[in-house]
Amino acid sequence: MKQILLDTNVLISFLTDRNLEQQEQAAELFNSALLGESQLILHQIVVVEMVYVLKNLYKTESAQAAQILSDLIAMPGVKPVDKVSWTEVLAWWPARVRDFADGVLAAVAQLGGCDTVATFDQEFVRCLNRNGIATSW
Repeated sequence: MKQILLDTNVLISFLTDRNLEQQEQAAELFNSALLGESQLILHQIVVVEMVYVLKNLYKTESAQAAQILSDLIAMPGVKPVDKVSWTEVLAWWPARVRDFADGVLAAVAQLGGCDTVATFDQEFVRCLNRNGIATSW
């Protein structure tokens, strides 16, 4: 089963109408997980960013954000994780990636926490690919 590490932008695209093409791509990932073809890895840093974005940019109420998170982690094929090597994070951030959360995701991916990283951030995609980490798109 393919292990796919999700970036926050994939979740936000899935949950909102900010970009319909990205929303469709994200929905395909979730459908794949529902069918048992893949497992979506949801790191805690992504959860924190997702809640922050929903509350602060989309003005989502806390109770609604909590329900979204509850529904998300209850979905078949979604696996919440929290482990990370801080030494590896610091090997990525800030020298190789500008965003701290991207550093965490790169560290998780580098240490074998997934087969691919799903992100819509093209700068992050190029960085991951240069370092031998596969991306979904």
